[in-house]
Amino acid sequence: MQHSRLRNKRKISPWNAFVSQELKKLNAGLDEDDRKRISSDIIKELAARWRGMSAEERSEAVGDGVEQLSERQEMREHGVHNVPINAFNDIRTSLEILTKQLDYLNGRTGVDIFLVAVRHDTDQYNRPFVFYTNERIAQFVASTAAKSETVQKFAMRMEAACVGGIDEVARSHHSEILQLKVQVRDLIEEKLKRACTRGKIERMFYVNFDEHITMKYGIVIEGWPFPDKFMAPGKFSSVAELRVLLAAWESGTTYFRSMSNSEWQQW
Repeated sequence: MQHSRLRNKRKISPWNAFVSQELKKLNAGLDEDDRKRISSDIIKELAARWRGMSAEERSEAVGDGVEQLSERQEMREHGVHNVPINAFNDIRTSLEILTKQLDYLNGRTGVDIFLVAVRHDTDQYNRPFVFYTNERIAQFVASTAAKSETVQKFAMRMEAACVGGIDEVARSHHSEILQLKVQVRDLIEEKLKRACTRGKIERMFYVNFDEHITMKYGIVIEGWPFPDKFMAPGKFSSVAELRVLLAAWESGTTYFRSMSNSEWQQW
């Protein structure tokens, strides 16, 4: 039976410390492009030297290398990075390992997984990271949002909450609603005044529109997107509905029409 698990912490051996130290010596003074990486040839060479050493020679060669390597491992796993680029590389590598394991888990068990990783500080370099094992997860995220949503947008909003706090996200949402309300209101009033050919209209009326606008000026509205919601933009509380309303007026799908004199009289 196949087993898969996240990597367990492995104890550092004198041999590990010896390899680390010798590789460091080989790379001393070399440029990044010229540095040697661990390879089978290097390991064979170091293994031959290691086997030829006595216990005393091994101990002398390693020194406190085990402790130093253990500390480095602890820092990678638990330490707080002082250099943003180190944190960036650590996060990227760790997420690559984690997603492979989650892919294996999904393949073995069929369990679906949704993972989002975001930064909590603007000094960090990593962009929002999203992992999911089923397209239905993305569809679910889109279906539960008040506006057109993707998992990427969801992750960006989560990042905003983690960086600025949920209050900041709420303020941003409230600010967007207010801005849309004003934008739609001004656009409707501008189009109403342009459509009027029988006098000057001072403002738009939503309550008793027929009495205040159609009866006095012979103007009707065509293509209003919400048959059961004819009301002022200020009455809407959904960003999605306000965006639909704005798009309808901007595209001309919704518009004011000035009736002909005969149509107006018949009305």
